Amino acid sequence: MNAGKVILERFSCRDYKDKKISNKHLAKILEAGIKSPNAGNLQCWKFVVVNDLNIKEQITKASLNQRWMMQAPLFIVVCSNLGKLKRYYPGKYKLYAIQDTAIASENMMLMAYSLDIKSCFVGGFDEKAIKRILRLPDDVEAYTIITLGYSDEKNKKERNSLNYSLSYNMYGQY
Repeated sequence: MNAGKVILERFSCRDYKDKKISNKHLAKILEAGIKSPNAGNLQCWKFVVVNDLNIKEQITKASLNQRWMMQAPLFIVVCSNLGKLKRYYPGKYKLYAIQDTAIASENMMLMAYSLDIKSCFVGGFDEKAIKRILRLPDDVEAYTIITLGYSDEKNKKERNSLNYSLSYNMYGQY
């Protein structure tokens, strides 16, 4: 599948089959994450792959109890080492952590889609609970959760037209 097709067709999936993702495909997805652009090439992201049913249940409860998440065979919790970022960018480290983890998440979701694996970006969760559940060190924070799995679900949601989001030279100029 070509990159343009993947970018335009990927969608947030919330209905998964009971089918495991191979280690080979998981490795490709994770590699896409570590190949993503990041602040100062510091590569401060940390990926926690979760396939344990008990841990998935705890994460789901901490994610606004979005029960559909439990259908996904695995989650990737995308984290950042804030300590390292803070040393290099004391005034901007939190912003860069958000940017870096978002870009890595998108890369992984696009790679997954190219492998016929669907995904969903989950941002609504209790950060303290996730930190406790995953035993994250003090200087590591979770920013996104990606659910991954096979699915027959089709994209049903319409997007706004480009004109809705586009300005030239200054905001509001068309």
